[in-house]
Amino acid sequence: MVDPASWVFFPGAFVKLTPMFLQRLGVALTGLALLAGPASAQITPELIRARTEREWTIKAEKMRQHLLPLMRQHEIDLWIILSRENAPDPLVELFGGYGVTGWYGHRNAYLFFDAGSRDTLETTALGTHLSGHLDRFYDTIMLYGEEGLKPHLREYVAARDPRRIAINQSRTISMADGLTAELKAYLLDAVGAPFRDRLISSEPLVVDYASVHTPAEDAVEREASAATFAILRRAFSNEVITPGRTTLMDVQYWITAEWKRQGFEFNFPASLDLQRVGEITLDDSADPVVERGDLLHVDFGVRTSGIVADQQKMAYVLRAGETAPPTGLVRAFEHSTRAAAIILEEMQVGRAGAAIKQSAETRAAEDGIDTLVYSHVQGYWVHDAGMWAIHDWPERYGNHPRFVLKDGDWVSLEFEVSAVVPEWDDQPVTIMREEDMLITSDASPEYLSGPQTELWVIR
Repeated sequence: MVDPASWVFFPGAFVKLTPMFLQRLGVALTGLALLAGPASAQITPELIRARTEREWTIKAEKMRQHLLPLMRQHEIDLWIILSRENAPDPLVELFGGYGVTGWYGHRNAYLFFDAGSRDTLETTALGTHLSGHLDRFYDTIMLYGEEGLKPHLREYVAARDPRRIAINQSRTISMADGLTAELKAYLLDAVGAPFRDRLISSEPLVVDYASVHTPAEDAVEREASAATFAILRRAFSNEVITPGRTTLMDVQYWITAEWKRQGFEFNFPASLDLQRVGEITLDDSADPVVERGDLLHVDFGVRTSGIVADQQKMAYVLRAGETAPPTGLVRAFEHSTRAAAIILEEMQVGRAGAAIKQSAETRAAEDGIDTLVYSHVQGYWVHDAGMWAIHDWPERYGNHPRFVLKDGDWVSLEFEVSAVVPEWDDQPVTIMREEDMLITSDASPEYLSGPQTELWVIR
């Protein structure tokens, strides 16, 4: 976990106590300790500053520790990330983003070069509007003028003569496909021969880099997961829902207000739906009023310091005179718990996503449980680079189902179970589940928060 000599947990954030960090933060240690925690946080400049500084410190340290070995593993001499105002490359977010006070430049190049004999990673940013905080990522930061980026990029590449140059062009990994058509043409023209013939996809490097997590990142992922669980537990309670009055969009807006109130970043909007007797399914686009007897479902996760969570929860609204959900609904949820255990048993490091899905669904069916698995890795993005336990549909999912589960992956245990409910005239219902997991090769799968162990009840 976190090295106690260099990291301290202030409510709402793990912070590394380096001199540079404290200088940038601009506040005394006693002032930092006053930051509000997730359960009671109110958004303040100090809270946002702490989480932002934490993000860049953690990402820079990961880059310095892990990027060069992975580039060598994939025999990449130079990785070029090109980005442009209003068309930012998604992967720039892993290497400093657009800056705390700046924005994406007109054309920027972010360069990572294996300096070979020096056994160091040479990092360079060429562009405009390069915020000062990027100096923790880049050894050299150069602003260009009227001459533009092209001559500087050409000179940089020619001077280093890289044999294999990775660029962000990928059919499967959307985050590794940030090179636009115009920027690709610009790059080919800039580097010229023979370098234009040495370009390869960064996809394998991105998959491996996204799957490596430092102890500091693990701590942030746990924080995001716990905060998500707490928000959803409150959302599906009488604190938020009054049967016969509250609508699904009322709940959605409460969740939105709450994650903003606690100072979290945008991840994805909460989506909600309900099932009720009469084979009626309504989602938040219809904005139905929540009635007694409804089975509720929500999908949501917070993002903090650049790391995300992704969860789905279920709740039942008691009818008048009921003290517990109908037995059929309870049994359906129990089936989902058993299905979760089966899926996790199949989630073994080194197995491909499609194989995990097929084995888990087959075993669940043998237990009489109708299960559909669609789990995936998560982390910097909700559907991250790497293993997805999903249908092997190349046109839709590319190579995701063939990627293998890696040691230390954060995984969204996402699936659904269908069952008939006798008390609902044998109407089928769907229990949709999603929990944040840590998968390692030397320990059992670990829930990062929760998990939900029974249907939540709204009275």
